Amino acid sequence: MRIKLNEIPEDGREYTFNRQTGELNEDLRDLIGDLPFEAKIFIKPMNTKNYDVRGFIKTATQEMCSLCGDTFKFKVEAKIQEILIPGADEIKNSQFAKSNHVSELDESGPGVSEYKNDIFEVGEFLHEAIAINVPFNPKPDLNDDGSCTICLKTLSQEAFYYDEKMSEVVKTNPFQALKSIKVN
Repeated sequence: MRIKLNEIPEDGREYTFNRQTGELNEDLRDLIGDLPFEAKIFIKPMNTKNYDVRGFIKTATQEMCSLCGDTFKFKVEAKIQEILIPGADEIKNSQFAKSNHVSELDESGPGVSEYKNDIFEVGEFLHEAIAINVPFNPKPDLNDDGSCTICLKTLSQEAFYYDEKMSEVVKTNPFQALKSIKVN
């Protein structure tokens, strides 16, 4: 799904997407399959080149629990607050210095995305918004008693580590084997 930014009026325009409207079904299929989704975005020009994008997307993804291995629906609710700026033309064999000051990131403020040729790839943008909200080790919600809502097992609230303690290696004397050899 592409939006022509130069056709958006000065007072902005709202876009609504869901499974029934169908514009994003293929763009989101690899993440959410046939699960329902709802997305609303409002795009307003800030000046002749930059645009303010605000909205949300609500959906779910099919994930595998990182503790028990069962499949469950992981709810995703992403708030969108972004500024669109024109992308820099890439020059062959050139190097651009890009700083990434994650430690200085203000999570309450807007993010920045680039667009090319006055086109905003809304499907690609919302795909990324969903994917970035799925944790590395997804787990389902817990019941009041601390048990998993899917498998009903009581899962540990402690951090899970893959580091195993290895058994102690017993050093053997290589000449020990020579003692059993008899020479005639």
